[in-house]
Amino acid sequence: MPPRQLALAILLACACLAQAPDPGVEVAVAPVYPELAVTGRISGSVIVDIHVTEQGAVESTAAPEGDALLRQAATDAARQWRFQARSARRDLKLIFSFRLMPKGTPEAQLGAVFRPPFTVEVRRASPGPVSHYARAEPPESGKRPD
Repeated sequence: MPPRQLALAILLACACLAQAPDPGVEVAVAPVYPELAVTGRISGSVIVDIHVTEQGAVESTAAPEGDALLRQAATDAARQWRFQARSARRDLKLIFSFRLMPKGTPEAQLGAVFRPPFTVEVRRASPGPVSHYARAEPPESGKRPD
């Protein structure tokens, strides 16, 4: 391709990218990693389908797959997202990734990481080792087991 045509092609590509629709996220909320999920060592991703009104509010959410605890946390967060007003309603997908990090991971590597436009990774430190031995309760003094 001659240099002049190449320059024109690059300018055209840049113009197309500049006109690409902005997702218009005004408020993005990260879910809270449920304590029961941390204790149970549950991790994974949840895709939340949302319906956004013309005013930019999330009208409805649906997360048909994933662990129930993670789905609930993801849909609770998704309902709080806000978008720029548009002339039409629209359907979007938000991705919430729940990730357990190794015990001892520095605090700076934990928390929420937003990956525009529609992905949030929530990181928590893994709980300590699980004891497989149940503590036996001592018998009450003076009583013999039946």
